[in-house]
Amino acid sequence: MMRRAAFRLKTRLVGRDSERALREFRAADAAGPDELERLTTARSARAAQFAMQHSRFYREFYSDAGFTLADLDDPAAFTELPLLDKALVRDNFETLRSDEATARTSAVSRTGGSTGLPLHVLRDLRFPARALEWRLFDWWGIEPWDDRGIVTRHMLTGRKRLLHDLQWLPSRRVQLDAFHISDETTREFVDAWNRLRPPFLLGYGGAVLDVARRSQRLGLTIAPPRAVAVTAAPLAPGVRAEIEAAFGAPCYDHYRSAEVPWIAGECAERTGLHVFSDVRRVEILAPDLRAVPAGTEGDVVVSDLTNRVFPVLRYRLGDISSILPGTCRCGRPLPRLGVVAGRSSDAVRLPDGSTIAGALGHIFDHAPLSVRQFEIVQAHDYSIVLRCVPADGASASESISRAEATLRRATRDLVPVTLELVDDIPATGGKMRFIRSDAPVPR
Repeated sequence: MMRRAAFRLKTRLVGRDSERALREFRAADAAGPDELERLTTARSARAAQFAMQHSRFYREFYSDAGFTLADLDDPAAFTELPLLDKALVRDNFETLRSDEATARTSAVSRTGGSTGLPLHVLRDLRFPARALEWRLFDWWGIEPWDDRGIVTRHMLTGRKRLLHDLQWLPSRRVQLDAFHISDETTREFVDAWNRLRPPFLLGYGGAVLDVARRSQRLGLTIAPPRAVAVTAAPLAPGVRAEIEAAFGAPCYDHYRSAEVPWIAGECAERTGLHVFSDVRRVEILAPDLRAVPAGTEGDVVVSDLTNRVFPVLRYRLGDISSILPGTCRCGRPLPRLGVVAGRSSDAVRLPDGSTIAGALGHIFDHAPLSVRQFEIVQAHDYSIVLRCVPADGASASESISRAEATLRRATRDLVPVTLELVDDIPATGGKMRFIRSDAPVPR
């Protein structure tokens, strides 16, 4: 009670924008589907108009594509606008920023460069992004003032850590650097965790899985939280089950990026990731840039409808997913993304010049709990290794053989495929990938 009172006093003093935004988000969660779609469409049009008026890059980008400012009055024009991609962001940072970008209104956000192309973008400090966080955490039974453990790469020390802790009071935090997970750091983290006993753990999927496995191997007991949330990697059913068994709590997936934070997240039903479509717009496109039908995988294209210092509109994020048909049992009208099956750049390449992207992330869909983890690794000579961490149970071997056969059919026997059964698949910086290929890119 005291903690909740302290939090509410703090937000009334310095966080009124966040309180107001949270009320608006909850209203959107309770809106009808048609009302929500109208809101998304209207905000998309306004965001495009703002970008063309206030960003030199967009003014030229849209003009070169044949659009005038008046054309953007038509909401249907938005889905015809040219796509932004990582190379354009990297090469046009200064002209992408709007005339509202100042030291007071903006801060630099850096991507980790998992695609080999690290980027800098600007966050709009006027948008109360923490309210989006509170919105999602509420679905998991987590309050904004709850303590939490964090396993990511953004570790603060010294004065920055002190200022950060003061900013998030009364919530306290236990941190573990996803780039420096060892038996020693895991023991230290679990000791600190058990002293604080936070109800919530948030981290990169691969890093949280690493902590779970090390804790079990080291015989460490972890005080169960109410919820575990992971991001930055595809959450396979076997990985989810292993994390839940280790921490004794449900594991939730959510989707965000440095370029567009807080895009989507699972509710308690865990049947897809609800897109925050009142402030984010997600399109799933085929290679010809047309929208694909619900349930069909394609490239994720996302728009941030709130960033007025560095507009990010129709941005090809580099991931593969789908829009799920139907509505969720939770009753929220927000559209749902299916499994983020991997990066569009994570593709198996064949000697005849063809590629297979995304679909190979589903080779265990027939028996998702038969493996704890798997990856497909392709060497420069096109040869492929299917590496699996088998689950317990007699049926695991049969299911893995079936997945291997599926992989061989998909590659049309054009390349050798080898199966490896292993005890562990290390993550890189706490992030997992289904596919890694060093094969030459077709020209």
